[in-house]
Amino acid sequence: MKRGVSSIEYLFLIAVALVIVLFVIHQLVVMTSDYTDVMETISTEIAQELANQSCNGTSKIVIYYVHYDAKGNDNYPWNLNDEYIVIANLGCKDEELSGWKLVDEKKHTYTFPSGVIVKAGKTVTVHTGSGTDTDTDLYWGSSWGAVWDNDGDTAYLYDASENLVDSCSWTGKEGGAVSCH
Repeated sequence: MKRGVSSIEYLFLIAVALVIVLFVIHQLVVMTSDYTDVMETISTEIAQELANQSCNGTSKIVIYYVHYDAKGNDNYPWNLNDEYIVIANLGCKDEELSGWKLVDEKKHTYTFPSGVIVKAGKTVTVHTGSGTDTDTDLYWGSSWGAVWDNDGDTAYLYDASENLVDSCSWTGKEGGAVSCH
């Protein structure tokens, strides 16, 4: 004879599901608020840097900031977008990044899609995970997990002609992120 499920067992299952949903929401809120704060700080720094230079009509594309250690487990699908690299244009001319590449020491490679333009004094962020590309946020689409090693790695930025434009290294002792410029 098969035993029915009691009301207490249903309540327990509902409670477990609620805890899981609240955990995921918490993770998303924490990541979003940290990212927003970082981007506001970077925008302020870039504006100050541009105000202190004379414009010579060129672009200057750099790896400005690397957040290599996502909150929680780097390899969980909902954490991958908290691993990201901010590319900045510190010059006075917009720059198209179509065909440019971000590469790590293990040769994982992200190729910038056609039509990506970083305006003078602005940034574009490349997130490791998946999402819909915008003018300011691009998504690597990693399905295997984290790209950037937490215990030390180097990010290399190459232009469409495969010339090294910039690089940024870290040891893992920086606390999960490193400012490169």
